[in-house]
Amino acid sequence: MLRVLSVWHVCREYTGIAEAGGVKDVASGLARALVRAGIPTTAVVPLYGLLPRDYQVPDPIASFTMPIPDHDETWTIREEPVQLRPLFLDGVRILLVDSPRFAEKRGVYTYTPEDEKLNQHKRRGTGHWDFLQMNAILARSALVGSLVLNEAPSLFHCHDGHAALLPAMMREDPRLAAGFARTAAVLTIHNAGAGYHQEIWDKRFARLLTGLSMPILEQALLDGMVDPFLLAAPYALLNTVSEQYARELLEENDKERGAGLGRALRERGIPLAGITNGVDPSPYDPRCPEKTGLPFRFDPSTGDVGGRQRCRQVLAERLAPLGQLPGPGVPLYAFIGRLTSQKGVDVLVAAIRLWLRQKKQAAFVVLGEGEKWAEDSMRSLASDAGSRGSVFFLPTYDPALAKLIDASSDFLLIPSIYEPCGLTDFHAQLLGCIPVVHRVGGLVKVEDGVTGFSYEEHSTAGLSGAIDRTSALFARDPELLARIRRQGFERVLSRYTWERVLESGYMPLYESALTGDEWTRG
Repeated sequence: MLRVLSVWHVCREYTGIAEAGGVKDVASGLARALVRAGIPTTAVVPLYGLLPRDYQVPDPIASFTMPIPDHDETWTIREEPVQLRPLFLDGVRILLVDSPRFAEKRGVYTYTPEDEKLNQHKRRGTGHWDFLQMNAILARSALVGSLVLNEAPSLFHCHDGHAALLPAMMREDPRLAAGFARTAAVLTIHNAGAGYHQEIWDKRFARLLTGLSMPILEQALLDGMVDPFLLAAPYALLNTVSEQYARELLEENDKERGAGLGRALRERGIPLAGITNGVDPSPYDPRCPEKTGLPFRFDPSTGDVGGRQRCRQVLAERLAPLGQLPGPGVPLYAFIGRLTSQKGVDVLVAAIRLWLRQKKQAAFVVLGEGEKWAEDSMRSLASDAGSRGSVFFLPTYDPALAKLIDASSDFLLIPSIYEPCGLTDFHAQLLGCIPVVHRVGGLVKVEDGVTGFSYEEHSTAGLSGAIDRTSALFARDPELLARIRRQGFERVLSRYTWERVLESGYMPLYESALTGDEWTRG
């Protein structure tokens, strides 16, 4: 641990700064844990136009320009101005990357409804046209900025494909390499599914974007495109966000989970570590409503859950415009997350429709936004005449409302096709809501009948069977469910806090990256 003198996280999102998915929770949770362990920690994050206005953006501590190719026919090189502006959150120094390209963005990864109103070509929910330039600016800003500040860290921790250009640029760009002779890199793959790799479609454009030679880029080709994960592999230790997801990727025979990445890593003999994500329990600990923001206190570890019933009353008031939420004698199922194919929304909609046709008692509340077809399917389901009072759809991203739903619901449905780790199950368990998961990837940490429930087959029948099973237990065995709530709550606190994950997982990985030794768990 003494070798790790400082860590810089490089990421496109961070809690309290720019929030879109699970990357923010991992980057911020791990950064705060490092600070608590006495390791100076910096996070390099874009200064988007969506930054909350109550932030007072500080003066810059570094200014520079960088050559970035445009998307015109000649790939014109433009000098893009960049400033780094520091602020501190929970002991972590955040270096905000201030550039015109980031400043104009209202969404972290996609265009917003406001963007679409101003420009019909920027359709809501579609990715930014210049995402590759954004990624390059982020990576190069971290590298150049650390040299300008004379602060080359012990280690760069790069998060997902958005930051995956950094390790190769650090080692192979002659303008940078000498300054990082003692710096190592780790790359965490949060999601290797199709659409998440941030591939560069043309080798020549990749050369202009990264400054890397053609032979280096050609070693990273996957389906004819430069894959940032493969580009980073010779220069960084790679890990995924759960042990099971790492195994599934390396065993990949098709392209469902990794879009061919797993097979490419296997063929190249590149190791892939697996470290299950941690969680910061304090914002989700219902024993401390002053931290969670919940209206009432309760304690799943003792069975004192009267506050959950009162939270359900508050939720009923919030949902009243959509229908009358049934009382606590009817099981309440929740789905909280992005509405995408990966999250199994098609199976979720079909299973709920089947349940309603069978005239069984239950209510379902769905919170999330995402792909248009998924939102339309859920909206159609919720608007059916037979769904009022049984299906409640809230098409938004609202962390406070998500906590209230978890604190009010009996079960959280997670029917993902694949799931690198899963954080919503942690949040649910802390708030006394029992996860019901498709047993895949990081969701295998939910132990069936002990800390939650799981099912094997990704299908309408599989999910419907899990709803049948849990609904029956809700009616006849409340003591079992109380025990599962308690065990789920205690399991998270005993195994999955960021302090424990840092000590047993990331510190050994960091040490291996610095020493060049084969990675082993502590």
